[in-house]
Amino acid sequence: MNGFARRPLALFVACLFAGLPLAYAAEGQAAPSAAQDSVNDAAPRLRVERKFNVLSKKRAKQRAAFGMDYSADLKEGDAYPLFIVADSMDGRTGDLTEAEGHVEVRRLGSLLKADKVNYRQSEDEADASGNVQLLQDGGEIRTPHLRMRLAEQVGFAESADYRMLSSVKNRFYDSQQNIVSVVTTTTSSSSAPMMLTVPQSYGLPTKVTEPRQVETVGHAERIDFLGENQMQLTEATYSTCKPETPDWYFKTDKLGLDFDRNEGDAEGATLVFKDVPILYTPVAGFPIGDQRRSGFLHPLWSTSSKNGLEFTLPYYLNLAPDYDLTLYPRYLSKRGVQLGSDLRYQEYNFRGFMRFEYLAHDEVTGKDRYAYRIEHQHNLGRGFTGAVNWNGVSDDTYWQDFSSRLMQTSQTQLPRQVLLNYAASPNWQTSLQMLRYQTLQPDSTTTVARPYFLEPQLSVMGYEPNIGFMDFSMLGQFSRFVHLDASKTQGDRLVLYPQLSAPILQSAFQIIPTVGLHMTSYSLDRVTAGQDTTYSRTLPIFSLDSTVSFEREGNFFGSAYIQTLEPRLYYVRIPYRDQSKLPVFDSGLSDFNFSQIFAENRYTGADRINDANQLTAALTTRLLDGETGVERLKAMVGQRYYFSPQRVTITGETTRQADFSNLVASITGLILPKTYSDMSWEYNYNDGRTERFSAGARYQPELGKVFSASYRYTRDPLSTIPTVDQLDFAAQWPLSGLWYGVGRYNYSLRDSKVLEAIAGVEYNAGCWATRIVAQRLGAISGNANTTLFFQLELADFGSLGSNPIGLLRRSVPGYGKINELSGSDSRPLTTQ
Repeated sequence: MNGFARRPLALFVACLFAGLPLAYAAEGQAAPSAAQDSVNDAAPRLRVERKFNVLSKKRAKQRAAFGMDYSADLKEGDAYPLFIVADSMDGRTGDLTEAEGHVEVRRLGSLLKADKVNYRQSEDEADASGNVQLLQDGGEIRTPHLRMRLAEQVGFAESADYRMLSSVKNRFYDSQQNIVSVVTTTTSSSSAPMMLTVPQSYGLPTKVTEPRQVETVGHAERIDFLGENQMQLTEATYSTCKPETPDWYFKTDKLGLDFDRNEGDAEGATLVFKDVPILYTPVAGFPIGDQRRSGFLHPLWSTSSKNGLEFTLPYYLNLAPDYDLTLYPRYLSKRGVQLGSDLRYQEYNFRGFMRFEYLAHDEVTGKDRYAYRIEHQHNLGRGFTGAVNWNGVSDDTYWQDFSSRLMQTSQTQLPRQVLLNYAASPNWQTSLQMLRYQTLQPDSTTTVARPYFLEPQLSVMGYEPNIGFMDFSMLGQFSRFVHLDASKTQGDRLVLYPQLSAPILQSAFQIIPTVGLHMTSYSLDRVTAGQDTTYSRTLPIFSLDSTVSFEREGNFFGSAYIQTLEPRLYYVRIPYRDQSKLPVFDSGLSDFNFSQIFAENRYTGADRINDANQLTAALTTRLLDGETGVERLKAMVGQRYYFSPQRVTITGETTRQADFSNLVASITGLILPKTYSDMSWEYNYNDGRTERFSAGARYQPELGKVFSASYRYTRDPLSTIPTVDQLDFAAQWPLSGLWYGVGRYNYSLRDSKVLEAIAGVEYNAGCWATRIVAQRLGAISGNANTTLFFQLELADFGSLGSNPIGLLRRSVPGYGKINELSGSDSRPLTTQ
């Protein structure tokens, strides 16, 4: 041995004066004595270790140079331990330590390896050369030469290869992504796929919550360490591909990485894909983690038959942690330039969203066209809350020309609502709202009826349990109905409906008798000929609801389960009152289903209250998981029986002839492993026909593999004309190797036309993916619109082209980004 290792006694004395411990890395062996020195020279070489107490002003919560947290309990001024282990060491006490041969420098959260390290204790500086490797909490730098002040993390590395690890949220399925919002349309059809929202409790693989590990690699001619969590790379590359074969990389003259803000800034940046430069920018920025930052987002482009070539270059403004703004100028080759903006904001007591779009002088129509949407929710304190939902467009066909959403193209009633709520207690609530609509007429052959406006409507709802042996509830409502058509009746309506119930609740059964008095008063200020200005109606209402529940244990597909059998009887008695002269402001005939079959009134609103002497009988059976109690399958069948003829009707309705209602039945749940089904049926015994039928199934054996099929049929209960007769198929499935196919086919048998057709392919290469998707979207009137999407997504970096992900998620039930399975989650590239 040489240096200190040759003179163990001198080393011991030096360490004694320095106040530093001496140890040998040979595990399980004591330090050799002087008599054993000659023996040790012939034996395998032992490694020596030194400990240094370095003064540090690092904060207690450390953050490594690669953005990963680690804990430390050190306080300002505490001694900071540092260990050096090597084959041999030499130097001067308290000044310089020279270590050679498999050198390891260890400190809290980091490890430095090299062939040779010179360490100056007074400056806390290490100068490492030869196969240098710096490891910090999952990050790694390899370089032939590195110099760094370890505590301050200031220094440089030459010709370095680097690797960084970070965790990001896996967004394979986000619960809010499958929320469907439907407004009133011209028909009762729903263009959303039936199987879009499958309950996650049924065991299908519809949610991944584990964070993904993202690896970033690259090379730099020089890395300057500028302090804790700050680095600058010169002539560097940046990629999330494997370092051996990077399919794409970001090449820069200078690259700054800020792990405090999780941002990267580049100068002279070129994006290279498959060795071909495809994008250059003098300055650019991109996120390292999930942090937001201002700048240009990646450009979007697509082509459609109605708008031609579409190009959008969004600019994102991260104004504050709680609000941001996105500006998106959009060029449409057939129409002109459209300007748009999205504003999001969120505070402790309020949140909201605003969207505005404007196109000056549409080259197709010759008109200015615009759309806006304002949503705001506010907690005003002391039980008061408020909300605004305000929507509008410039013309009747705006959605058909500019939207790629089938449900949006069928919107005809755009709400404009202001709402104020007050909750005096959890059981008593008051609401005041102003509600208007913009009614669109997209089809010249069909007129959409304008609804009444509420200006205003005041509602009071209350519930008081356990008043003696009874429960009390009440609904009070004042409504002012206004209509733009001067020939329509308008005026005020006052409703008061108190109820008393005496529930008898047991574990196996429940019986709930209820009695109420429904009182209505009208004061009209615009009437038709022969109509009075005041009306009143008082109706006593009695109901009796009873349910019994039976249970048994069993086995289903090899799993323990509990089966329930739940018969239910529901009786309603309401006497007849002549209501033919009362106005109809907000009443209509309800859909006949399991929600309505157990309701007192078959009409919506309060303008019509049916006469009733009827009994509803239903039977429900459920399969519950034997271990968790989660409902796996539910089947229901029910029918209503009438003991007196119908006398109250609404405009367009014929009186009931049979003594029994239509039969309703449904089955929902996991009918087979990995297969969820939803079926409902309404059958008219009197006329021998089906009034409503829907059946759908979704098979999803694993993430990225899903197939769904559904059929819907609906007949208008007043006109008996079929309004919906649709087939719907959607799938995402592996084709060959890394290729996936995706598509949807929604066809209307009633209209003999395709409502929406989507076909596309996806390719997943791990660190990048590409998607080519075509959509043909039917319109209420005019020609269908065909749009082509192309996207190149660079994993955890950004994407180029038009993004079809939103379209696929709302159109293909169970769709997921295939490249998220391999550890990627695209975020936009920004340029400054």
